[in-house]
Amino acid sequence: MRPVLSVLVLALAVGGCSDPVAPENIVGKWDQDFSIPGNIFEMDLTLTGSAVSGGGHWCGEAGPCGLVGVTGTVSGDLIQLDLTYNPQVPITGPVATQQFRGRLTSPNSLKGSLSAGTPGLAGNVSYHRANASQ
Repeated sequence: MRPVLSVLVLALAVGGCSDPVAPENIVGKWDQDFSIPGNIFEMDLTLTGSAVSGGGHWCGEAGPCGLVGVTGTVSGDLIQLDLTYNPQVPITGPVATQQFRGRLTSPNSLKGSLSAGTPGLAGNVSYHRANASQ
């Protein structure tokens, strides 16, 4: 019984050392999951301490398209992002903002809610790591 218990304790200790949803897992390129073909949202995120920053681009199925700036924070698997949309095509337009609040649910999956301006108005959203095998 003693050897089995020792192996179990060792396995738990080794398994506990790796955190698949560590804050560092936010670094990289992320694509939003859409059910409507033609919609695109991609962001490339970096991490400095607990501060997240980055940028990317977005495009609606029939337009418009533009750039997005990202700032935020990460604490464990909790992510808070402020997204600033700057329309570029077909014409430049007013800047819009949204807030994402969610979690890293795996090294390749980010899920939460996206709100636009008004508190209480939010919808579920998910992102997957670009070019990751799913």
